[in-house]
Amino acid sequence: MPRTYKRKTSWGSTPLEEMERAANDVKGGKSIRSVAKERDIDRSIFRRYMKKREAKEVKIVGYRGTAEAERVFSEEVEKELKCRELALELAERNYIPTPSNWRERGLAGKDWFKNFMARHHLSCCMPEATSLGRASAFQKTTVGEFFDNLANVMSR
Repeated sequence: MPRTYKRKTSWGSTPLEEMERAANDVKGGKSIRSVAKERDIDRSIFRRYMKKREAKEVKIVGYRGTAEAERVFSEEVEKELKCRELALELAERNYIPTPSNWRERGLAGKDWFKNFMARHHLSCCMPEATSLGRASAFQKTTVGEFFDNLANVMSR
């Protein structure tokens, strides 16, 4: 099943160079609103960029900036994670036929990996917080009571 998502908006895709030129216009005395309108940049994103620029925190813009902030592993460590390479190696060692593009690239395809994750119910998402009721029920007295009841049932 190939990836088919097509982006529907251009929101957050303004290049850093364009944002920088627009920021220089604002520094020259123009308003954020007028510059954003002139250069067809989303005003809220441009305002956020200006705040980051003043604080000297600008690395990249758009969605990639969010992904960078949420990154757990560094880029070097992520390159060491070799799931797709291992899939190709496993197939070759067991004489399992693979698509030619796997051998050309030296790793399994992105579509294969996505489907592998789906088949094995694996996902990369944030865990949910423990509910207040569940957290408050986990106390020494409650747990002790549970094990007392368990001991009674087991002795019967």
